Amino acid sequence: MVRFDALRARYLDDSAFGSTGAVPALARSLDHIGWRSVREPTPDELAGYLVELLDACVHHDRDVLALTHGIASVLRDAGPLLDGGLPPVEAYFPAAEDILRLYVENRLTQLPPTPMF
Repeated sequence: MVRFDALRARYLDDSAFGSTGAVPALARSLDHIGWRSVREPTPDELAGYLVELLDACVHHDRDVLALTHGIASVLRDAGPLLDGGLPPVEAYFPAAEDILRLYVENRLTQLPPTPMF
């Protein structure tokens, strides 16, 4: 699991004056886990939702596990229906953890894409 201090440092760096914000990096993380194959919402659109969760974690609750659960819930709700049903939120935890790890490590250009499921 990602450490809060590392997550906070990365987010504050992304949020600094003159930076691009966290959305582009989160979108790259989503793209890396294979979110683009879902089609809608796009990684950029979904990253816009995730950045709100990230901001709440950094500035309010400081709970990375709650953030991971929130991201997993968003992935589940925004993802495709499989066989007419939805898997439990816990099934999306590995993808949520990967998104946070990739975001914090900021080394996406060095890694080959991995499938989300």
